[in-house]
Amino acid sequence: IHMRQRDFELARKQAGEALELQPNDFQARLIHGNSYLYEKKFLEAQMAFKSLIKSSPDNPIGYYRMGLVQRATRQYDDAIKNFENSLSLSPTFLEAFTHIILIHAAKKEFEIALDKCDQQLEKYKENANAAAFVYNLKGNLYLSLRKISRAEEAFNAALKANPDFMPPYYSLASIHLSNREADKAIGQYQSALQANPRQAGVHLMLGIIYDTQKNTVKSEEHYRAALDINPEFAPAANNLAYNLAAQDKDIDEALRLARLAKEKLPDDPNVMDTLGWVYYRKELYDSAIGEFSDSLVKLANNPVVNYHLGMAYYKKGEKEKAREYLKKALSLKADFPGSDEARQVLAEG
Repeated sequence: IHMRQRDFELARKQAGEALELQPNDFQARLIHGNSYLYEKKFLEAQMAFKSLIKSSPDNPIGYYRMGLVQRATRQYDDAIKNFENSLSLSPTFLEAFTHIILIHAAKKEFEIALDKCDQQLEKYKENANAAAFVYNLKGNLYLSLRKISRAEEAFNAALKANPDFMPPYYSLASIHLSNREADKAIGQYQSALQANPRQAGVHLMLGIIYDTQKNTVKSEEHYRAALDINPEFAPAANNLAYNLAAQDKDIDEALRLARLAKEKLPDDPNVMDTLGWVYYRKELYDSAIGEFSDSLVKLANNPVVNYHLGMAYYKKGEKEKAREYLKKALSLKADFPGSDEARQVLAEG
């Protein structure tokens, strides 16, 4: 609870007391290390995770956390070794694999990164969800290389493997928009629907594009059409829930949709943010803070999530924490949905 509230010193104190009672307790050791990591006290974090690995050498989490510290401090070769150790112990530990690819990309070693993606895809032939994740990584690598057609192929392969996986939809929409081809894309998707109206993914793509054009009427129409075709289609449920919450309407329906999305996609930080925003609209501020805090673990530099967390603290009456996150949101980006409200709250002093 203290970690979720980002009270790292108190979390560390409680973990220390637990370790006095049970010196080898894995969860307490992990919390101890994480509290240092999130405070960017990297030397202390590295010592804590070294101890964690020594006490639990067969658990992939220790190696993964050590890799995070080493990546943050640009010890790239050592970080890759620890992420690979983590992956060898848990072959579907996709977050560890992601960091391996991100390090190679940071070092401009794109061919090595692409080769590792292909090797991993060979291992995931029977695991569609994992394959979708890796295809999405490949798509982003091709975007970095400005190989747009190859990127589109990879994103479409990801969606073929797992139609519920959200990131490729946004990447494809971004490609259309960056090429100033939104109208062309809309025409293509509408033609696809004329040929076969029961394509939930096509409706989702149209909804995303209309969202970027701030046409919420049309986007809601297509998200609902997608859910009529597949009532369990989590990406459409998430996006519709967020739109309803943003407009502060039909909040009970938004809550039902957001919970459906969270059930289907429990580890997606965007889904956490959506559910948190719905809780915020329902004035369930503690629940909202929990979701936003979990989202920020993966989206630390997302201005909207920081803004959401700041507003939840503000409504709860915790003004100092509110100012911390609202200031961070505005430092990350001057203009985002809610930036005016963030400035207004900060101006109140």
